[in-house]
Amino acid sequence: MNDTPEAPADLDRDDPRPLAGATGLTSAEVEARRAAGDVNTQPQRSSRTYGGIVAANVLTRFNAIITLLAAVILAVGDPVDAIFAVVMVFNTAIGIVQEVRAKRTLDRLQILITPTITVIRDGRPAAVAPAELVRGDVIRLGAGDQVPVDGTVVESKGLEADESALTGESDAIPKAAGDEVRSGSVIVSGSAVVHADAVGADTWIHQLLTQAKQFELATSELRRGVDTILNWVSWAIVPIAALLLWSQLRDGDDVAEGLVSAVAGVVGLVPQGLVLLVSMALAVAVLRLARDQVVIQELHAVEGLARVDVLCVDKTGTLTTGVMTLDRIEPFDLTTDEVAEAIAALAGCEETPNATLAAAAAGLAVPDWEATSHVPFNSARKWSGATFGAVGSWLLGAPEVLLAASNHSRAGTVRARIGELAQDARRVVLVARSTSPLVPATAAGEEAALPADLEPVALVIIAEELRSDAAATMRYFADQGVTVKIISGDNPATVSAVGERLGIAGAGDLLDMRDVDLDGPADDVDALVARTTVFGRVQPQQKRALVEILQRQGHTVAMTGDGVNDIPALKQADVAIAQNTATAATKAVSQLVLLDGRFERMPGVVAEGRRVITNMERVSALFVTKTVYAAAFAIVIGVWGASFPFLPRHLSLVSETTIGIPAFALSFRSADRPYRPGYLQRVLRFAVPAGLATAVVVLVGYGLVRSSLADATLDEARTASTLMLLTIALWVLLVLMLPLDRFDAAVLAAMVLLAVVVVATPFGRDFYALDLPSARDSALLTAYLVAALGLVTVGLRIRQSRRPLGADADR
Repeated sequence: MNDTPEAPADLDRDDPRPLAGATGLTSAEVEARRAAGDVNTQPQRSSRTYGGIVAANVLTRFNAIITLLAAVILAVGDPVDAIFAVVMVFNTAIGIVQEVRAKRTLDRLQILITPTITVIRDGRPAAVAPAELVRGDVIRLGAGDQVPVDGTVVESKGLEADESALTGESDAIPKAAGDEVRSGSVIVSGSAVVHADAVGADTWIHQLLTQAKQFELATSELRRGVDTILNWVSWAIVPIAALLLWSQLRDGDDVAEGLVSAVAGVVGLVPQGLVLLVSMALAVAVLRLARDQVVIQELHAVEGLARVDVLCVDKTGTLTTGVMTLDRIEPFDLTTDEVAEAIAALAGCEETPNATLAAAAAGLAVPDWEATSHVPFNSARKWSGATFGAVGSWLLGAPEVLLAASNHSRAGTVRARIGELAQDARRVVLVARSTSPLVPATAAGEEAALPADLEPVALVIIAEELRSDAAATMRYFADQGVTVKIISGDNPATVSAVGERLGIAGAGDLLDMRDVDLDGPADDVDALVARTTVFGRVQPQQKRALVEILQRQGHTVAMTGDGVNDIPALKQADVAIAQNTATAATKAVSQLVLLDGRFERMPGVVAEGRRVITNMERVSALFVTKTVYAAAFAIVIGVWGASFPFLPRHLSLVSETTIGIPAFALSFRSADRPYRPGYLQRVLRFAVPAGLATAVVVLVGYGLVRSSLADATLDEARTASTLMLLTIALWVLLVLMLPLDRFDAAVLAAMVLLAVVVVATPFGRDFYALDLPSARDSALLTAYLVAALGLVTVGLRIRQSRRPLGADADR
């Protein structure tokens, strides 16, 4: 069945009059197509359900480990020893709250914004919602309407469509009868009658948006590193727990006491506070950025932008506002004011001025000139004009068209000047005047003719409006060593000119992607992409391919965009950034959305990410140090067969005072240093020797108090081990902080004071089950500990001098 409506007998499609005789579908045909599912309903976006969000944050390896250990303590031990599980609750809650906020943002987004559409049914116009359209409908569209379907133009009256959201090309595209229009484009001038060829899920825009429905986490080295640590711990925890339980039962403990000791030995392996602090630091960064009108839809996107070394930007909406503005008027014999007055008069004659005329006349008052005849702009004739009585005829249009009809002596000079301006990729239109009246097109289809005595009087230079913050932001990224690539659907020369106006390095290195095969030899393609800065006439899948190529070369890529055509590349990029002018669908797939459209917010986002990475690297070193010494304790005690030197609450005290609280404080320090890869390797280079040194010192000290040299009970020996571990862990914290600033010194002093209060007060000793050893044993341990700490300090300082820890070290 052919759904294209036949033109009524009284309709000539070349007739410029409105389509009056088309009857469109009948009510019966509409109902039949609704029943068949040929309706323009928008498929629902598949953001994760609330149940899915809760499950994803609750059912994790980390939570499973902590829940099992807490359950053992609650079943056979003192509930106080299970306080380590509180961290799990907070971490899970933060993850759920953040993802629910992002889900609500996504679920509110819609693709089409047109409230109602005029459709012809049963021969009469009717206003319907876009979702009520069916395939085969005949639709009337005018300036300002968003095209709700994929269709074919049946009749065009100067129709121009803005397809920048779909193609990235900022120029308005003329549409004649027989041309295709796509859902999501916007009518900027003229009017048309369109036949709906594809609706709903069959439209091009929805087929492209299927890529936006897949939930993908932002790339995160922090998350990968923490997950790697948890993976190692999950494999180690079962055999270590079994070894400990066996050793404790062998040493004469009953099953309940053996289980408590086994849990005490393995709970320290799990860096549960690290998971929480990473989430909290990122959540605080999200809140800070929200105050600056930056929405972060996934926590780890903050970290991701700090790691970016290639920034791919679209031209329209990112570097430019997408609005055409008057750059200047270059008159020949007349004054600028005289030419501006004529332009304003021409704009006053148009019901819907096209983008060029609107830009030229912006802010001008329409003079009191009475038009005796008017030729409206038409994309085919490429000019418009009017006759204003004694003032004469004035015209504005494409220079090549008007100059071709002019025999004025100035024509050659004008052509030369236009050639010079073309080098800057500016849009140039010509203003001309004539003493002859203009004759509009006739009803019989006879086209309006240009007068023979046209005199070129001025050139009007139109340029895309640059975003006021684009140049400064581009300079910032250049200073930070981030390479900028401009990937646009526009003419590469135009894009290059914009890049050069903004001072982007290499903006003169451009490619027209219509002439490039990205499926060629990988080495050739890689070299081509590496040396090119400006990519023009890029198709959506080519944008994605360019991002993939850059990632293949080892780069971390951020992509900005505002159109549906950017979605494949945004989904592929490590970090996706949407402007406030972006389509709702584009915002939905982006991890960062600049609500106020101020690109100057980006340095602040980068700084937040760098602060998180720098601080989390130091914090991670603390937690992994604990994991190392906890593993060493468990393995050595398991093989030794001695009673485990700590209760779970003892390790909780050490974790709170030497890791948890100071790590929380340190995670919010200011820092803005360039990122460098290798987070986990640097953490391990510090944590492994520090953790092993801590374990050796404590285990040797524990052996001393359990030997014949001392007369300590098991409770006193465990207390001595706890105090030794507290001391050396605080010492490791000091070494990690050096050189100290006032904030660091205050944090360290507060932790020492807290430890002293716990040990010195009866409540603290009772709560943490501390039984202080005798004065003789305490003196013995103090002398031993001073000597041991001296050796540990020398070793750690030598290690740090060779391999500095932290993202703030030189590359």
